[in-house]
Amino acid sequence: MKREIGFLLHPGEQRSAAAGATRARELGFDVWIEVREPEALLAEHAATTDLLVTIGGDGTFLYGARLAAPRGIPVMGVNRGRLGFLTDVEVADLPAALEAFAAGRCHTQRRSMLEANVPADGDKPAWQALALNEVAVKSNGVAVARIRVEQDGELLGEFDADGMVIATATGSTAYALSAGGPPIDPRVRAIVVVPLAPHAVISRAIVLPEMVTLRITVERGSVNVAADGIAEIRLRDGAEMIIQPGPELAFVRFDDSPSFLRRLREKVRFGLPLKGLERPDVVRAEDIGGGPP
Repeated sequence: MKREIGFLLHPGEQRSAAAGATRARELGFDVWIEVREPEALLAEHAATTDLLVTIGGDGTFLYGARLAAPRGIPVMGVNRGRLGFLTDVEVADLPAALEAFAAGRCHTQRRSMLEANVPADGDKPAWQALALNEVAVKSNGVAVARIRVEQDGELLGEFDADGMVIATATGSTAYALSAGGPPIDPRVRAIVVVPLAPHAVISRAIVLPEMVTLRITVERGSVNVAADGIAEIRLRDGAEMIIQPGPELAFVRFDDSPSFLRRLREKVRFGLPLKGLERPDVVRAEDIGGGPP
């Protein structure tokens, strides 16, 4: 049976894929490479694609994850961005990583995704989106919105706030962390709901089991909804959205892949002292180049 490895590239990264594509062919795989219209090409090759390699930053990886997960295709992330929280492989190590994949010297970690659905309303069609990181609900303009959240039919809360972030464990270290939510190891089967600047100061982030259904109702105001910062829709008074478990992503990892705690230290400086950064065992700010994703 034909075996293929697909390469999804951020624009401008064609040269970065050359060595990996050559090694994949040497290992007996056919190769397809796409920059601009990967959805159609992946659908065409889905039955024979054993691995999707994304080359770019975390945004490229998130895009590849949304395409690959519903088709059960594992994803390997190659970092060419500034932060690279989600990507495990550097470009120089890509040929060796493909060798390890072909030899079975890797494993897949299951990562939960969210599926957001807004039903059709009059002449407005239904809307659906997948998110590996989060679904963000943000007030449109400077006025706060009142957002009602129900979990499996039971009231979780009514929030006068700038919005809400509903994140997976994977996404807990992205927007949700910046908004004050807790970092969650992706092996924990959980989601986190984080109010954005709530008027009730006792409102805090809450961690829930991942196998729940959330109903989000806009009781007052107008909000924009985005899944992983891309797919977007505007909701007004009375509009509802359902968020439930989506497909799982098969995330390719290796024996030397950094642990969750190491990523927190190196990428967002979690738990590091304000003083003592000159010590050799502590990551320096100039070595990590950035704050929260």
